[in-house]
This record gives sequence, structure tokens and C-alpha cells, in this order.
Amino acid sequence: MSAHELQEIRRRIREVRLSLGWSLADFETRAAGAITAVALGSYERGSRTLSITKLLVICDILRVSLIHILAPQNDLITANPSDRHIYDLRALQELPQSAEKEHLVAYIQHIIRERGDWRGAVLSLRKNDVENLRRIFSVSQDIKVHSYVEWLEKQEITLQKN
Repeated sequence: MSAHELQEIRRRIREVRLSLGWSLADFETRAAGAITAVALGSYERGSRTLSITKLLVICDILRVSLIHILAPQNDLITANPSDRHIYDLRALQELPQSAEKEHLVAYIQHIIRERGDWRGAVLSLRKNDVENLRRIFSVSQDIKVHSYVEWLEKQEITLQKN
């Protein structure tokens, strides 16, 4: 990675922390000993080397996906919140490996890059995204369950707004 890319990653970490209204001390409290305020400040300033392991821990504490921290800012745009399905990305990651999961994860990663729908551990897909997934599932040779909705209902990864 270039120095500019690393600087952007550090900037995004700080930006997410501040968007949550957290001071460095607030972050340390939520980190429960995993990363101190001094360490996070050093990562944000670039005076300490940030490993991928620590970056993953930081993302988990901030409840933001790694793709948001790694994606260039100009690749992220606001998603339209109307007529969506909401998916628990952490539950999705815990599913056993399958062709269905691989297709859904690949599609979701594309959506995250396209729309920047990244603010935490959930993702909202619009109605047309769900239709696209139905098509992918129905024509894919390596998928066993060709009905996306049927497969999804069994996975327990969808959420609903109250």
C-alpha cells in the first residue's frame, strides 16, 4: 500500500470514530482493553504501524465494515433507503461455506462499493437488488438451492425494522 492509501485508512478510522461522537477515551472504554486510547491515537496519526489484525479489531469496536475503511471515499455514495431488505452481515459471515453464501457475499461486497451502505453490521438491499439475487440463484450452475428467497428464509440473517 502506498503512503497516501495508509493515510486515507487512518483518516477514515478517525472519521468513523468522530461520526459516532466518540473521544479516544470513549473508544478505549468500548474497546474493553483491546486497544488503548493512546494506541488508537497513534494509529490515526500514523506514528504507529497498523496491522491488519488491529484494523479488524478497530472495525469491530467501531461497528463498521472493513470495506468502508479500505474503500476509497469517492467509491462510496449514499444508498436510497426505500423498499429494502436488511441483512445481518455478522450472521452472514458465520454461515457455513456454500456456493449460495459465496454468491451473496460477492453481491453484497459489490453493493457496499457501489453505494457505501456500510455503517455497521447490517446491510440494506433494495427490491431490485433482491430481484437480481433471485436471478443469480436461478441460473447459477454451482448453487444447489435455486430459489434465493427459499435459501434466505433458512439462514436467519434477515432483520426487520420495528
